[in-house]
Amino acid sequence: MKTSCLVLSLALAVAIAGPVAAGETAADWLKGPTPEDLLTVWPRDAYKRGYGGKAIIACQVSVQGALRECAVESESPAGAGFGSAAVALTPQFLMKPATRDGIPVVSAVRIPVIFPTPEVPTGTLLRGAGFYTNMARVSLSDIPWTAAPSYAQVAAAYPEKARAKQVGGRATLSCTFRAGGRIGSCDTVAEEPKGHGFAAAAKSLTGNFVGPTTLSDGSDTAGMDMQIPFTFAVEMLVPDKRVMGKPQWRALPTGSDFAKVYPAAAAAAGIQGARVVMLCEVGAEGRLTGCLVESEDPRGLGFDQAALALATAFQVKTWTAEGLPTVGGKIRLPIRYQPPQTAGASQ
Repeated sequence: MKTSCLVLSLALAVAIAGPVAAGETAADWLKGPTPEDLLTVWPRDAYKRGYGGKAIIACQVSVQGALRECAVESESPAGAGFGSAAVALTPQFLMKPATRDGIPVVSAVRIPVIFPTPEVPTGTLLRGAGFYTNMARVSLSDIPWTAAPSYAQVAAAYPEKARAKQVGGRATLSCTFRAGGRIGSCDTVAEEPKGHGFAAAAKSLTGNFVGPTTLSDGSDTAGMDMQIPFTFAVEMLVPDKRVMGKPQWRALPTGSDFAKVYPAAAAAAGIQGARVVMLCEVGAEGRLTGCLVESEDPRGLGFDQAALALATAFQVKTWTAEGLPTVGGKIRLPIRYQPPQTAGASQ
């Protein structure tokens, strides 16, 4: 397994290498996955048949150093599942964000992940004793949480040592679904920086998560595994500076919804479109509440009231890909209007 570890480490190092402009630094690794981490996501059919593969994924690195919006660029062998397996690893990646003039900025990276051909026969080990029993488990990703910790709960759990030093950090937990969509049996997969209590704080929040009890195919989620990233940003300790990250939409209004509220005065005047920006709070289950119109163009034709009427149709996921809460945070929502026959929204 030493060879496997070396191959993986080299692949990750190459992915983020490259020139940067003056005053900028590129994103860099704090922690990559281990060969044991690869085994937890290895496509089961490929592992059972004893072959490896590789994938290249493209991601954004957030200002907190978490990976988000990861997509598979290529995988080999095609269709073997190594691309989705590589994406499933991303909660375990810890990175330093790129900087510009000393300030963290969002950046893009391409990451090759190599799954080396196993050096020992694997077929008889798939459901055997020991570590390889992990290969028989199902690991879920992109979970549609019905409930997750709120900003107030995460802020309350913020480690005292880190709070006093104004230090941010991250942790990733590996947990198991129990009955009723609750989770338990959580172990620490990654923590950065160590010694500040971020993993313990993350574990104290797990009771606030509620996920689905069944999958779309009717499978019971009880007993299935997942990895949950947590980001503790010092800004979240100040209510007016709560960092949400990039929201993921769980529900959006339809074209029909837009058509129903398109202002009659605007349609009569032949107005071909408009743009409204609202500032909303995120309430229970990710529903938007307390929305206020910040800008409207053109003004005076009712687009502001139409936007407010649409607010209840929007719903964000209660936990972001970089491990930040959304409930209790604020979101700035731009809405673009077109005539009813082609109405739509853009984020």
